[in-house]
Amino acid sequence: MAELKVYLSKELDKRFRMLAMSVYGYGRGSLSEAAVEALAKWCEEHEATNSAQKPRDGQSSSGSDPVARAEERPGILSTEMGEHSSAAPSSS
Repeated sequence: MAELKVYLSKELDKRFRMLAMSVYGYGRGSLSEAAVEALAKWCEEHEATNSAQKPRDGQSSSGSDPVARAEERPGILSTEMGEHSSAAPSSS
């Protein structure tokens, strides 16, 4: 399984947590279940619309290949895999 860290506004975080727990219960994993469902629906919606559209101006010429798009923007890749990071080095 992969881990994804996202940043949400306080309002969206509160809404998401309350709804996720009301649907999936207050036990361990309820937030993950709700997030997986939400992300899967988001992907389905965007895959359907993107398959019929050409890339918008300024979009990657690499099409729908997320790896190729990420390689075009190396500053956004994770440091876990030894790749570049956009985060500034911490001062110790």
